[in-house]
Amino acid sequence: MWPYMMGGYNGYGWVGPGFMGLFLGLFCLLLIVGIVAGIVLLMRAAFPGREGEGSEKTTALDVLHERYARGEIGRDEYLERRRDLEQ
Repeated sequence: MWPYMMGGYNGYGWVGPGFMGLFLGLFCLLLIVGIVAGIVLLMRAAFPGREGEGSEKTTALDVLHERYARGEIGRDEYLERRRDLEQ
């Protein structure tokens, strides 16, 4: 019974605690990586409005429209800058 408890030939080949520990360690590592990746994907799905690499780019004309809508610039300045940007 002693050789089987500490690793040895068990009918399927030579398997020791180090060999089984390697596979157990790799399995645990893959499990942790999978859980973290799943959490990241769920967070991205839960908060789709965040700015990131895949978001649409804002043009200068869009920024001009936003500034005019917020009242940061007047009508004359808006029309002048819009004319400049559309050329």
